[in-house]
Amino acid sequence: MSLVEKCWMVTSKISVIALLMITGIYFGKFVCPYIKKKKGAVAVSIVYITIMLVLYMIPPQIDNFSAYLIGVIAAFLAMYVEDRRNIYQKIFLAITFFSIRWLTVAMAGRLDDLVTKALVFRNMSAEKVWLQYGLYVGTRVLDIVLCIAFIAVAIGLINKAYIYKKDEMSVKEMVMLIIPSLVGVTGYGILQYYLMIYERDTGKNLIDTYGFYGALSFLHYLISIVAILVVIVMFQNWKEMQEEQRGQALVLNQISDMKKHIEEVEKLYRDIRSMRHDMGNHIQTLEHLVAHNDMDDAAEYLEHLKNEWDEVSPEIKTGSPVIDVILMEKLREAKERQIRFLSDFHYPQNTKLNAFDLSVIMNNALNNCMENVSGDDPYISISSFRKNSIFMITIKNSFGGQLNFGDSDLPETTKSGREHGMGLNNIRRVARMYMGDISLEQGNEEVILSIMMQVE
Repeated sequence: MSLVEKCWMVTSKISVIALLMITGIYFGKFVCPYIKKKKGAVAVSIVYITIMLVLYMIPPQIDNFSAYLIGVIAAFLAMYVEDRRNIYQKIFLAITFFSIRWLTVAMAGRLDDLVTKALVFRNMSAEKVWLQYGLYVGTRVLDIVLCIAFIAVAIGLINKAYIYKKDEMSVKEMVMLIIPSLVGVTGYGILQYYLMIYERDTGKNLIDTYGFYGALSFLHYLISIVAILVVIVMFQNWKEMQEEQRGQALVLNQISDMKKHIEEVEKLYRDIRSMRHDMGNHIQTLEHLVAHNDMDDAAEYLEHLKNEWDEVSPEIKTGSPVIDVILMEKLREAKERQIRFLSDFHYPQNTKLNAFDLSVIMNNALNNCMENVSGDDPYISISSFRKNSIFMITIKNSFGGQLNFGDSDLPETTKSGREHGMGLNNIRRVARMYMGDISLEQGNEEVILSIMMQVE
């Protein structure tokens, strides 16, 4: 083997290895936004590159399709080991990258073929072997650059289009999203099969014989990538519509809650007015009993009157009838479940704080507490204080578990479906309407939710 032939062989191997490593790096970049920890994306790249290099360097070599399939499966397992949540999304990511890799490399290959024929094969002569080698090196570099460009653009657009990365993906959603990838890679396989069959039967290259075949192949690869992107965009638009529907449902629920609270307040006031209306009769009755020195009956009548007053007079008085009703409902629920309920909440008077907005905070926060309170001595406490324009609300509940905060300052919920993560986000949304925010802390088997708002 001559020196120039050895150089050709070495350059070919180096270009293949370089492309393997680059695609592995971009695999990690592709999955990084979807994985809880960044080191998980690094592990995906390392596993993929290692497997592909081993399969390439160590004989017996297997066919390319099987080799890359093994590499993607290994990378998927690395993703799953690092972060076992949302497995269907990880399957989607693995299949999508598998397809994107084949399609982008094939697109770069079609363009590289044109350049190779124009530069390298036109200089085929014994006197120009080194020139031919130099041109070959240039085409290998061009092929790698094109692959990088196509892969980078494809995964960049996909990650940009995929907005709801943290949402749990269902089986149906996964099937819908992977269909374009499967169609694309299947089409690639069919086109490659026809190339191989034609060359085997005729001894000629199909693209050399029919130049339009290469153009049609390139167009198929491009359309397949666009189809993947379009389906993802449509899927995200659908998710956005779901978010809007959840928001509308939330508003309707809040309006329903407000109506319920208003009805409770009206009932309370009716009972109080009824008591006031009957108070004259009660006083006359007591005067009559005392005048006749019937003290036992007077005491019994007074005790009965006191019980009636206790029934209509709220245990919790915050300064806002609506908030009183909300806290009384939660107090009754807590008593039924044998949960201690402590309230030192006072509604800030003469401020811009709207009772409706505050009811959203109270309902969502106390519902979260009721759902998650635990421990040997379960309790919920709510308190507030105001300093100048700042109004602070602190809500605590006993909790024996462990919150998982992930990459966010709010914990990841175990709920799924329509109510996934809505409670705390609704509280934060209202707090930010008043130039404030929320924080959630855990310690000493207790969860503390702090809400700050500017009310002036």
